[in-house]
Amino acid sequence: MAGEAFWVNGVANAEVPPDDRGLCLADGVFETLRVELGVVLCKQRHVKRLDRGLQVLGFPASGNTALALINEAEKTLRSAAADATGTLRLTVTRGSGPRGYKVPEKQFPRSILRFSPGIYNVESPAVLTVSRVRWSAQPFFQGCKLLARTEQVVALDEACRKGFTDAIMCDSSGSWVSTTSGNLFLRVGTCFITPPITEVGIAGTRREAISDHWAAFLGYQVSVREITADDVAMAEEAWSCNAVVGIRRIASVDDANFPETVASEALSACIHEESSL
Repeated sequence: MAGEAFWVNGVANAEVPPDDRGLCLADGVFETLRVELGVVLCKQRHVKRLDRGLQVLGFPASGNTALALINEAEKTLRSAAADATGTLRLTVTRGSGPRGYKVPEKQFPRSILRFSPGIYNVESPAVLTVSRVRWSAQPFFQGCKLLARTEQVVALDEACRKGFTDAIMCDSSGSWVSTTSGNLFLRVGTCFITPPITEVGIAGTRREAISDHWAAFLGYQVSVREITADDVAMAEEAWSCNAVVGIRRIASVDDANFPETVASEALSACIHEESSL
């Protein structure tokens, strides 16, 4: 497959109607899937998160289970290119509806796929700044990947305009949460510190894999807690992670520098094994 490809409810190059609630109201969820040779990596972790998002939004379950949606997305991609390797974005909206917020009595969710070929091989470490944009807390949607990403869009745009690679997103109290598109880890000694996602943040599939498996496999402990100023000052290493890039080392956040690479390099070497978890 030479370039990007799009499908709406399995139909190639179909259009999304202007009354789609995802388009009008950000009424939906999405998953960004890394695909290698036609296979979605870390599928069960994506299914788990998508399932929660669909349940929280109250989408009808019949025929629209998270597993069915991701399997159908994989099948659609394979039918176009059996050996496809790249990034597959699955967007699930509530479908079309009348004007206004009220959920229609009859819902027909819409599945939108966008495939971008190629693998993101990011070798240079990220140089970050703490964004002035705060990520609004909403524990009801804990960990879900909702369509509305305005805070991340503005934070990343401001950071890039200032010459940074990305930005640290903070909650309303100023505590670090994540980068604009990845979960955040600091390493202090043999401990990986990652912020909680009970109030704000995304339940990242790679964050979960590191916490559940890779940290212990490599001989480290994981502490899920607020990152303090002392943690930042003491940290030897920092990185972000997501499904597409995997592990990306963070060289600095404003005046704080993180020179070491031992854990992030080890995690990068392990990350392809996630497909079997």
